[in-house]
Amino acid sequence: MKTFIFLTTFLFSVHASALNWVADIVISPAPMTYSGPANSIVPGNIIGTSWSATANVQEVFWCGLVVWCTKGTMEPSSGTVSTGMNVTVDGKSYTIFESGIPGIGYIIGLKDFNGNAYVPLQSGVTQTYPADGTNDLAQNLGWSGKVTFIKTGQPLVSGVYVTPSIDAAMLTAYNNETKTARVIINPTTISVTATGCVVITKSANVNLGDVDIRQLTTVGSMAAAGAFNVTLDCDANISLNAVLSDQTHPSNDSNAVSLTSDSTAGALGVAFYYNGSGPIQLGKDSSVAGTTNQFHITTTTSAQSITMPFQVRYIRMGDITPGTANALAGLTFSYQ
Repeated sequence: MKTFIFLTTFLFSVHASALNWVADIVISPAPMTYSGPANSIVPGNIIGTSWSATANVQEVFWCGLVVWCTKGTMEPSSGTVSTGMNVTVDGKSYTIFESGIPGIGYIIGLKDFNGNAYVPLQSGVTQTYPADGTNDLAQNLGWSGKVTFIKTGQPLVSGVYVTPSIDAAMLTAYNNETKTARVIINPTTISVTATGCVVITKSANVNLGDVDIRQLTTVGSMAAAGAFNVTLDCDANISLNAVLSDQTHPSNDSNAVSLTSDSTAGALGVAFYYNGSGPIQLGKDSSVAGTTNQFHITTTTSAQSITMPFQVRYIRMGDITPGTANALAGLTFSYQ
């Protein structure tokens, strides 16, 4: 009988003082679909509904009957990779993490099961317990989590994508010891039907011929124009936009493309006009909607072929040095 009492007391005391893991947080997003122009979702905007899925687990850790938990924290798992982007949702700034699918990232919010407000998962360790709505000591700790998917900088490409199982975060409970649990995002399917255009004219060479520098009498004066066309086949309901960029000096945002390094002439640039209007201001080589100096071309109401007429001219930039004058520009389209 004494042996029986001794064993019961021993087992009870271990259970009363031990911090034990009970469960992980597993969030299971439903399949999602997107249909529309490849660039119509601006980077940082949510794909689909505001939050794709939530999970609530009342007991992630058993803290004990005698020694209770004093703190709970969260942090990104070691394998998570930030996109370098942030987005504000519900008035809070969230770090966007890579999902494994080009053009799509995810954000995740967590809170103590009894807490009043979700906390964005950010780099580093963030305390989630105690928090508003909780007690200072707890016999168990639980968490609630929610996740949604976010457009990142790359255009969406048509296809059916399956996200991997994502080990998104580590939860830690503290009393006289520590234990950890995981936040797992289950795989889901994202079906993308991205509309846009097929660029028929992949490149264009324009010969501006020989130019007498006496024609360029002052800075800003221009020579006679050369011309070329760019043709695209576009889907219906596309707002077609473009940005012209300097391939030699990508940060150039003036109205003249600089000469390439193999040119021997100096103090010349090349100005571009679209359909007689210009010169076009240069911008970053990017299809992201709203890129600086992106210009609108047309909006399609049905599938159609579009031919864009461009003109190019030498422009005097300073004291001219005679020689060869070559330039390389890029035209990047955005389907919105």
